[in-house]
Amino acid sequence: MKKLVLEITSHAGDGSVTHRIIETFPATLGRGYHNDIILSDPHVSAQHVRIEYDGDGWNIRDLGSKNGLVVNDRVFRNAAARLASGDTVRVGRTEIRAFDPLHPVPQERHLQKTHPLVVWLSRPLNVWASFVLALCTVTGWSYLEIWNTEPGPQLAAAAGGTLVFVLVWSALWAVAGRLIRHKSRFRGHVALISLTVVVSVGIFSYIESYTDFLTNGNWVGMALTYVLDLALLAVLLYGSLSLATDMPQRRKMNASAYFSAGIMIGIFALTQVAQRHFIQEPAYPSHLEPYLAGLAPLDSVDQFMKESDTLFDSQVFKTAEAKKK
Repeated sequence: MKKLVLEITSHAGDGSVTHRIIETFPATLGRGYHNDIILSDPHVSAQHVRIEYDGDGWNIRDLGSKNGLVVNDRVFRNAAARLASGDTVRVGRTEIRAFDPLHPVPQERHLQKTHPLVVWLSRPLNVWASFVLALCTVTGWSYLEIWNTEPGPQLAAAAGGTLVFVLVWSALWAVAGRLIRHKSRFRGHVALISLTVVVSVGIFSYIESYTDFLTNGNWVGMALTYVLDLALLAVLLYGSLSLATDMPQRRKMNASAYFSAGIMIGIFALTQVAQRHFIQEPAYPSHLEPYLAGLAPLDSVDQFMKESDTLFDSQVFKTAEAKKK
């Protein structure tokens, strides 16, 4: 007599699955302890269904239960249904799938090793060091761009914006990881996005600014900017997918590349559309400022005029003027 394998998903909704093998027919399923397979679902009758084997296949019959029997979304009450391998049966709130022991299963997946990037990003010291470095990089870059006497509010805004951006990005990917892999890896995402901010602000910004300056903002500088941003975004997405999913490496690379390319194309299109209207004031791609310019002391107008008067009244200036005459 042919065996039948039942894959029983718990009615509690926790996703737990058990497998039972029926070797003797007929076999009954229900909540009562006299059944061959006991189901603890409170929506199942004491003796709910009976499975029979007639030599050619299986039949499942409802035994007068209150909630009936559902086979492949068809409801049966006090009636029998043919049961084929792979069919889905629902009794109460318990879902059951019936399989022939020779039913084919999907091919096994390749066992993936933990990516070295994931291991490095999971270390607490690396996480918080990257986070602090990102805050310092953004704050330092912002300080060099400030030319007023009260940089405090702007520096606070830059640091606060970076903090919010890092936490929001990490939280969204952590939720995705919890849903997909049942592991949030929030700290790993914090380290990853923090390092991305450091590279973007501390390295790529300088490269893009000087390229725009040397090429006078032509297509060479613009192309380099898009290439660098595309590469950085692709690496960021690849790392986030590595932390949050079990996708194969090739699929992660393709997904990161295609998504990043789509975003860059969209940004390029929007930029070109925005440049079609007349702008009275030219828009410069960047503003180059000398290193540590923000550290130079500020002089008041009165102090500058006083020093200028002293310079022109000096004996050196008078001597030079006399020689010219």
